[in-house]
Amino acid sequence: MKNKIIIGVLILVFVAAIFWLISDQEKVDEPDVDKVFTAQEAQEIAQEWIENQSLTYTFDGEGLTLIETSVVEEGSIYTFVFSFESRSAGYGDRSDEMTAQVITSHEMMVVVDNGEVIRAITDGVYSEIDGEMIDEDEQAIAPKTKVKLFFGKMGQGEELVYVERDVEGSGSAAILKTLEMLIAGPTEVEEDDGYFTSINEETKIFGLSIQDGVVSLDFSSHLEEGVAGSATVTFIRNQIKETLLQFDSVDDVIIAIEGRTEDILQP
Repeated sequence: MKNKIIIGVLILVFVAAIFWLISDQEKVDEPDVDKVFTAQEAQEIAQEWIENQSLTYTFDGEGLTLIETSVVEEGSIYTFVFSFESRSAGYGDRSDEMTAQVITSHEMMVVVDNGEVIRAITDGVYSEIDGEMIDEDEQAIAPKTKVKLFFGKMGQGEELVYVERDVEGSGSAAILKTLEMLIAGPTEVEEDDGYFTSINEETKIFGLSIQDGVVSLDFSSHLEEGVAGSATVTFIRNQIKETLLQFDSVDDVIIAIEGRTEDILQP
């Protein structure tokens, strides 16, 4: 009888110990909602998440740089904007895609709530958490930058004139998108108003990098195909340079064609 009581007590003690261990582990796993996070701690959480879980950055991103911090709720909610570059165009895991090998600038907005990344949007169009492009309603509220595209206009001779467009994002990401729109040329409405471009719309951007205020561009050979006359050459160069020099971060522009900077865009 005595042995049975001892065994029963031991079983109860064993069960209680197991229950305590499980309960204690659950407490460890639960987020501490009462913890106060500093902006620095939240920034480190955001940066570590990007470097290890962001689909676009982990695929081929580099040069992660914090460019903006916003305090939504002191101690718990913070918003950060990081810039980085990818070695190819596109978003997410592009292992199964044919992508252009062009240095592409991006900006990612990350929201950290109580130590957890709850939102991560690249260039205002791609959700890093969901791994998909966001819908148009969400894109409509993404930050936009108003930019100028420099074209020619009938009756203005060789003078450059500009039209205004909106691009998603800001900084280096906006620079790339602006250049892409310049190459695409005027819209049908703008053409009807007399605007024109001397840049071949088939031109591809092979490379774009920014260092110490200098933008280095590498284009496909389409940029100089069919170019005739020094006036046209000058016009093309001026279109590109004037469009990019509008950005405060750009002081000069270097143009290359398939890696060559000498003897290009000859009349």
